[in-house]
Amino acid sequence: MGLSFTVGGTKGTFDDGLAREVANLLDNAFGAEGDWEGLPPRQFGELTSTDWAELQTIAATEMGADAIPNLLALGESGRGVYLPTHVRAVSLPLSCGSLRCASLPGLRRELAELADRWDLATDDRSLLDLLRTFNDPDDGPVADLPEVLTFARLALAANEAVRRDCPLWLVG
Repeated sequence: MGLSFTVGGTKGTFDDGLAREVANLLDNAFGAEGDWEGLPPRQFGELTSTDWAELQTIAATEMGADAIPNLLALGESGRGVYLPTHVRAVSLPLSCGSLRCASLPGLRRELAELADRWDLATDDRSLLDLLRTFNDPDDGPVADLPEVLTFARLALAANEAVRRDCPLWLVG
């Protein structure tokens, strides 16, 4: 199973027991600043097992790893959460492993810088157009750039997370 970008609370994103544990962990670590549990989740597509790591590798090559700490914070496996606050990347202990956390505002800044390098827009309409174009590989200018599909899905999810003021999860 690949990764999926999910925006919303822990309920619906995880089973009930894990959802409560994750919400309590985030409350204890960051306070009750966000709606960690309640907002219904919205998914932004599933990635293959290598898409996330490819985006990270290409972005690090082009921009340097120091320029994209939030994009790299979830590691090659990509499982974790971008929180709607300015936080330093951290890994928090869970009963089933750990939860990697990074900054959603920091991620959006990094995506905007990457979009500038790739001459891409980051508004929803442009990102949706990229996804539609990608689905038509014969006519699309990004037919040979699968990392652009990952970028577009991630940027769309990040935009929605900011609008809803809630976490962006990478789960799978």
